[in-house]
Amino acid sequence: MILRVLFLGLYCVFLNSSVVKSQCPCETKQLCEPVKNTTRKEVFMFSLHDIKQTWSRFDWTKVTTVIMVGYVSPQLMCFAHKHDARVVTIGSLPVNNLTNVDDRKRWISSQLKLVRDNFLDGINIDFESAIPHNKPDLKQAFTDLVNETNQAFKNVLPNYQVTVDVAWSPLDHDRCIDNRCYDYPVLSTVSDFLFVMSYDEQSQILGDCVAAANSGFYKTLTGLQGYLKYARIPPNKLVLGVPWYGYKYQCLNFDTKTKKCEIAKVPFRGVNCSDAAGKQFDFRVIIPMMEASTSKRIWDKNTLTPYFYQKNTTSGEYYEVWYDDPESLSLKYQLADKIGLRGVGVWNVDCLDYGDTPSAIKWRTKMWNMVPKYPR
Repeated sequence: MILRVLFLGLYCVFLNSSVVKSQCPCETKQLCEPVKNTTRKEVFMFSLHDIKQTWSRFDWTKVTTVIMVGYVSPQLMCFAHKHDARVVTIGSLPVNNLTNVDDRKRWISSQLKLVRDNFLDGINIDFESAIPHNKPDLKQAFTDLVNETNQAFKNVLPNYQVTVDVAWSPLDHDRCIDNRCYDYPVLSTVSDFLFVMSYDEQSQILGDCVAAANSGFYKTLTGLQGYLKYARIPPNKLVLGVPWYGYKYQCLNFDTKTKKCEIAKVPFRGVNCSDAAGKQFDFRVIIPMMEASTSKRIWDKNTLTPYFYQKNTTSGEYYEVWYDDPESLSLKYQLADKIGLRGVGVWNVDCLDYGDTPSAIKWRTKMWNMVPKYPR
């Protein structure tokens, strides 16, 4: 009986280990191993669609991390690991659950299981809810969530990556951006690095309610300086995020001399004017819009970004589109290198056309060519 029990026990161990091994969906078991390098510079790409024709055409000589948004793809995991790139999931806990310790534990446990079951490399915490100054308990709870997540992941595997998305600046005119009064200095110490979302910089427009750059160079620089000088975060703890999309605004009034486009007042978190008056469009959609526009591409020297306007010949209404292209993006990539940041990233990598038309190939080549290539 004892021998039979021992045999059954050994058989179960063997069976369980076989099941674990068979779960690896890659051609070799090594491709299911998480990436080990934890200090290299980053090219951090958010992907929204599990389309092999798209992600197989990323420039994998540059990509170091892909964040799968809204999906989990074993195929992409194997493909990325073959190119020594991480694949991580993205997640967040609702603000109403932050202060509940048990809710935090359950969430962390579920995220860790997702990562382990799918041979991923970590998690990107994308928490963008408002935490006002007068809610120190929420502020501390969010910091605790990140710290607890990082500890739980690192206890399982030190190579797991835990990162946090943050607004383009910690402060603007002495107010927290988007009312996100987080403890940025501590967040940078209890995670691998912060991904600075240097886009949607018009989410709270404090001056004239007019169309403007989504990611202006000088506003981006000011935001980074806020993290470096005000929050005293080391540059190697920051990754600069840039947009591969732009905004189209309908002009309530359009000054043909100054090209100033007055937009509707749509409030956001305590400010009565925001980019919510516009509509987002991917770069692949904006280029044909620009080529068919009334003005064609105009370079704005004040923000170092392109824009164009379109007049509706039937209604007489004007529309203005602000976006980023290879020229404006290259300036921000150079800025990241000059400051010595951990790297750069993009929201989102699927904004390009990965088809086979000459125009698609031309523009995605130009966009990818501007992305830095860091040593592995």
